[in-house]
Amino acid sequence: MATAVYRRYVALGDSLTEGLGDDRFEKDRLFAGWADRFAVLLNEDALASGEDFLYANLAVRSRNSAEILSDQVNKALLLEPDLVTIMAGANDLWRPRKSWDLVRAQFTDAVQVLKAAGITVVLTNCINPVHHWSFRGGALRAKELTKLIEEVASEQNVLVVDVYRSPTLRRLRVWSDDCVHFGPRGHAHVANKAAKLLGLPYRIETPVLEPRLKDGMTLLEHVKWIATHVTPFVGRRLRGIAAGDGINPKRPVLSRVHDHPWTVRRSKSSPLVHSPFPPTSVLTK
Repeated sequence: MATAVYRRYVALGDSLTEGLGDDRFEKDRLFAGWADRFAVLLNEDALASGEDFLYANLAVRSRNSAEILSDQVNKALLLEPDLVTIMAGANDLWRPRKSWDLVRAQFTDAVQVLKAAGITVVLTNCINPVHHWSFRGGALRAKELTKLIEEVASEQNVLVVDVYRSPTLRRLRVWSDDCVHFGPRGHAHVANKAAKLLGLPYRIETPVLEPRLKDGMTLLEHVKWIATHVTPFVGRRLRGIAAGDGINPKRPVLSRVHDHPWTVRRSKSSPLVHSPFPPTSVLTK
């Protein structure tokens, strides 16, 4: 088990933490995304110690770092968690006027406020948007934001889940069809990285779900991608509309995660801990 057993976990962030891109998101937001999977692994660890576990997810799509590090942090404090994760900044990458000094101050203040309440804080650095050529204009800012987050983490003595340097997340096949959000494999990968960082002995298995078998697009696929995903996004921006307008957090209060749909293993050689599917439906990493 991990050095500490966490009983009350709250996830903060944008669409990546809300769970967009996951295969089951449209039908069940309550069990979708890397943070939901991570909560399941924390739940297994708590149960092994005879403890109850509760989880809330306050992440909402389109939220920028300022909104996450203020509004969501304040709401998290009211839930009195013992663990908070923050994945923030992806929506700042294409805002060139963003002040990094201001973002640094916001990260620092948020971490200090949470730590002062006795909460363990885990940050994630920024995704490196190099999996699709059209996003690579944000690569330099992603590098700058990652450096900023890691400096704050070092100063405040908190852990960082390293998504920026992950070779897996540089492959298009682990992203969803929109190429903006993690697919099921990407969400599982990030959850397992977070679990490893905290010393949890449990891992989420990667499902076999009609995987993208290549890391590029044909011309026809690219045209379809623009029509299906890029054009609606541009249309919203021109109208001043954000995808998260009118959207509420999917888990605004702490609740249990026992009835999850994923397969969990303690280790590669250990028996299954939880498996709602037949063994042939999972791919062991």
